[in-house]
Amino acid sequence: MKIKVIIYAAIFFQCFVLGLAKAEETLSLDKALMTAYDNNPRMIEARKLVDAVKGDLITARTLPNPEVEFEIGGLKKNEEGKRKGKLDNIEIRQDLGPLGSRLLDGKIAKNQVLSQEESLKAVWANIYLEVRQAYTKIVLDKKEIELAQGNLNILRNFFSRVQLRFQSGQAIKNDVQRAKIELLKAENSYFVAEKELKIDKARLNLLLGSSFDVSFDVAEELKEENIELSFQELSEKALFLRPDIKSEKLQLDSAGKNLVKEQLNRLPSPFVGFQRTTEEYENDSAVVLGFSFPLWNFNQGEVKKAKAQKEAQQVKVASAKREVVFEVYEAYAETELAKKQLDLSKKSLEEANELLHLADLRYSEGDMDFINYLDQVKAVTESRVGYYESLFRLNDVLSGMEKTIYSSLRGEGYLK
Repeated sequence: MKIKVIIYAAIFFQCFVLGLAKAEETLSLDKALMTAYDNNPRMIEARKLVDAVKGDLITARTLPNPEVEFEIGGLKKNEEGKRKGKLDNIEIRQDLGPLGSRLLDGKIAKNQVLSQEESLKAVWANIYLEVRQAYTKIVLDKKEIELAQGNLNILRNFFSRVQLRFQSGQAIKNDVQRAKIELLKAENSYFVAEKELKIDKARLNLLLGSSFDVSFDVAEELKEENIELSFQELSEKALFLRPDIKSEKLQLDSAGKNLVKEQLNRLPSPFVGFQRTTEEYENDSAVVLGFSFPLWNFNQGEVKKAKAQKEAQQVKVASAKREVVFEVYEAYAETELAKKQLDLSKKSLEEANELLHLADLRYSEGDMDFINYLDQVKAVTESRVGYYESLFRLNDVLSGMEKTIYSSLRGEGYLK
């Protein structure tokens, strides 16, 4: 009986371990971005809006619905007290609109489709940045847990050394208490890092269109990225590729076409129709041709409005270009700063590793007091965390630059 229990327990444990392994999917950055592109709710909404304006394009290219008029005569009773109640006349009329206006309506609607597609790209640029930030933050969280564990070991070693000196009469009890406080702080930092990892994983899941509690592990590591940047080239690329700039230019083109259309609306608007008469004294068919005229003001109000809208859009396009150049300038400055900060953090980390070795040795030999030893241990732990935070910041600002210019600096091709 005991053997069966052991066997069943072993099988259950194996299934449990395999289930955990299966549940903990390894998620690459590439897969995260592709999943977000397909499943993020904002992307789905943006694609639906593209479909909506495509419906407007179909409508704009279609002639207006024809009008049908029926005339039934003889409702009044005749001398015999009867009503004729007969269809005497039918007329079908199709409005054609001013010459060329239908074509312009189609081109304006096409611009709206293209503009909405650029809006879809703008939505993707924001989600791209958010996914990269969330993914890289998880990588940083994992490294911070690792560092927190390492720092915790350092502080435990630090606490042990202080205790040994206290027991040998070379340190006071206050030193032991202070060392204990620092050790508790290190334990707290470890628990905070674990919490941050859980929250950031849940945030990434939402960006991917998944439930917040889906379990996964990230496959990437933080790494130094040496990318040479030219402000002039970045600015030109942003002005050429940015979806919002393209959208504003399309709106300007539509405003120009709308002005032409309103000027054409000053012309007579033709219509064509068919008429069939079946009255007793007349039984005939006819083709009806006619025009409607903007007689009272020759469409001056709409022309003035369209002209003002075009001029306003010209100002908007120029302003948007200046703002984009400033955004590139700001992102460029942030990137250059992040690169310098990483260099400093790297040098600090190299010094910190040597510092810790010497501090341990000198304090054990009694050549360093408690306060200086504590300060140097704290400097080492902060330098280790600071280096990886600098790596994260550089990665983050590079992703921000890619969003700003709507182009990949790493040659990955996610923004196109």
